[in-house]
This record gives sequence, C-alpha cells and structure tokens, in this order.
Amino acid sequence: MRIRRAHLVWLLLAVLVAFWPLSGTSHETSETAATQQDIPDDQKEPFELIMAYNHITVGPGQEFEMDAEVVNPRKASVRVALETTSLPEGWTAGFHSRYPSFPVGGIMVQGEKNTTLELKVKLPDNVEPGDYELGVTAKDSKGEKTEDVKIAFRVSAKKVDTGGLKMESQYPVLSGTSDQTFKFGIDLKNETDNPLTTALAAQAPPGWVVRIKPQFEDTQISSIALKKDSSETLSVEIQPPQLGDPGDFPVVVRARSGNFTAQADLKVTLAGTRVLNMGTATGRLNADVTAGEQSQVDFLIGNAGTAPLNNLAFISSKPDRWEVNFNPDKVDSLNPGEVREVKMEITAPDRAVAGDYMLAVTTNSPDSSKSIDFRVTVSTPTIWGWIGAFIVAAVVLALAAVFIRLGRR
Repeated sequence: MRIRRAHLVWLLLAVLVAFWPLSGTSHETSETAATQQDIPDDQKEPFELIMAYNHITVGPGQEFEMDAEVVNPRKASVRVALETTSLPEGWTAGFHSRYPSFPVGGIMVQGEKNTTLELKVKLPDNVEPGDYELGVTAKDSKGEKTEDVKIAFRVSAKKVDTGGLKMESQYPVLSGTSDQTFKFGIDLKNETDNPLTTALAAQAPPGWVVRIKPQFEDTQISSIALKKDSSETLSVEIQPPQLGDPGDFPVVVRARSGNFTAQADLKVTLAGTRVLNMGTATGRLNADVTAGEQSQVDFLIGNAGTAPLNNLAFISSKPDRWEVNFNPDKVDSLNPGEVREVKMEITAPDRAVAGDYMLAVTTNSPDSSKSIDFRVTVSTPTIWGWIGAFIVAAVVLALAAVFIRLGRR
C-alpha cells in the first residue's frame, strides 16, 4: 500500500510539472495580445514597408520584379508616398500596381489593412558585372515616419535563367503597310512543376487593335491554362490604323500568373500606304468639244495614303485620230494629302461625226495606278453648219425650180 501511494504521489507531481509551463505561456500570450490591442493609435507606427527580397542576382538587360507590402497597423487610413533612390546609371526602377500594371507614386492603405505593390527594376544591356545598390524610400503624408530600404544587386556576366514563365517569338519583327493585319506566333512556356492559369494582355500604340488567340483557332482569349512543364503556341494579330503613319511601332505582349511574369517584345514596321485618287472639281466626268478645235478639260489627282507617290505619268485611251495632251505631262512626287490639277487638251478631227465618245485617262506610278472615263460630246463648227444649211437650201431651191419647169410643160 505504501508503494502504491508513493507511485500516485509521483504521478501527480509529474502531471503538475508537465502542464505548469503551458498554463503560464497561454496566460502570457493572452496578456501580450491584450496589450497590443490596448496600445493607442498614436503610439503605433503609421506604416511598415516590407520588401520581399534584399539581395538579388540578375544579368544584363534583365527585368526584375518583387513584391513591396505596405502595412497599416493603425485604425485610421494612411497615405504613403514611395520612390526609388540612389539608382545606378542607366537603370530604371519604379513602383507599379498589380495587374493591370500602372506606375504608382503613392498609395492609400486602409486601417489595419495592407497593400501590395510591385517594384520593377530594368537593367541596361551594357551594365558591367559587379555589385550595385538600389534605395527605396517610403514616407507617410503627415511626416511621422520615413523608412529607407537598401536592396543589393549582384550583376552577373550573363542573364540569369529564372524559370517560371517564358514567351518567345521566332519572328518578332514584321513589315508591311497599314492596310495589312500582322500575325505573330508566340510560344508561351510554363517551366514550373505546377499547372498555371496565366493572364494575357497586350500594350500597343493608340488606335491599334491586338487580338490574342490560340493557334489555329479564331477565339480571342485573355487567359490560358498551362499544364506543368508545358508550352502553348499563341497567335497574336495586330491591326494598325487604316492610315497609320510610316515608322517602327513596338507592341508588348505580357503573361502573368501569380509572381511569374513574361513578355514578348514585338515590332511592326509600317512602310505607309499609297492611295491614288482621280476626279474633277465638280464631280462631273463629261466634256463638250468642237470638231477641229482644241478644248481644255481639267482634272485632279490626289494622294490619300501615308507615303509619297513618285514619277506619275498620264496616258489616254482615245478614239482614232484624236489628239490628247497633258499639262504637266508628268508629276515627280505627290506627298500624302497633296492634290494637283492637271490640264487635258483634247482635239477631235475636223471631220469627226457629232455625237458622244468615251475617253479613258490613266495616271500611272510605280506604286499605284488609277483610271477615270470621260464622256466627250463632239459638235461641228458653226461655219460648217451654215455651209450645210446653205447647201440644203440650194438643193431645195433647185428642186423647186425643176418642179416649176416641168409643171409648165
């Protein structure tokens, strides 16, 4: 019995010793939480800036993105301004909102909430390998706190293989005119061990239309599901404005899934369009001429395109033995939006029969051609009319005289 009582005593002591620290810890934790809640707002920090990384290795020409979290421990909202400082020469860096991405210089964080931004850093292609430092400064609008964070960068001699998402285009530059639709093929690769749902977006010049579609399909998409360690080929159709100016125009296609991002830098080179127009100032395409006399008909030529028209010449398809001349007989250059007047001199032959004739006029250049048809009404000269009338009158009188003589007999 004594042995059993001794065992019971030792067992009770062991239980007390085991649970005593836990009881004390729980009590202290609850007291700490209560203490945090009891701290007045004005004694709390106005905000906290948490950068995801403080030391990164990148390569020349690479773009690096990291999350920057601004935490507001107070109950009242706080306005925080952010900027990058001590930026190495040739580098670009700035804060951006998360997708969709826009440059941000300050944010408003609600009470007891946090907001996450992205710090984007782009290295120049010719940066020398070595160690660099980038500064980040955050300051609240009341001037209660200014927080400076230093981020160390180690630049390697070659680009760092980051895995994640990759976008590649075999033909990233296409050339043509503004009346074309440019089609690019882009390979989107998921190099992770997990499936990813990837958002897709494009940034193009104002007035341009970009459509992203699966290869061999006509459905426009804004996201795509990628299996782990797989790739999909996308078709990107880019349509410039109908009268787009000549030049080089960049178009960026981006993919994003969580912290993984990738982009394809495309370029469209527009040679400009050449649109030749012909007509008259009144819109009428008919003319009146007198046989044997020279008549003048004016018409207009214009360039409605975006590139110059050069070496324009004029030819006519005319009736037999007609003469058609142009003044000027050629135009060396016609700039976009320019209109010129051309004088056409028409001479129908003396013995041309009165009536309507078709005269085709064509303006030719190495890049464009345009034709219009004129209806030309030919009339005979007045003197020939009098002569004809005299002849008719003479014939009538002669016949009348004959009838009179025969009647007397």
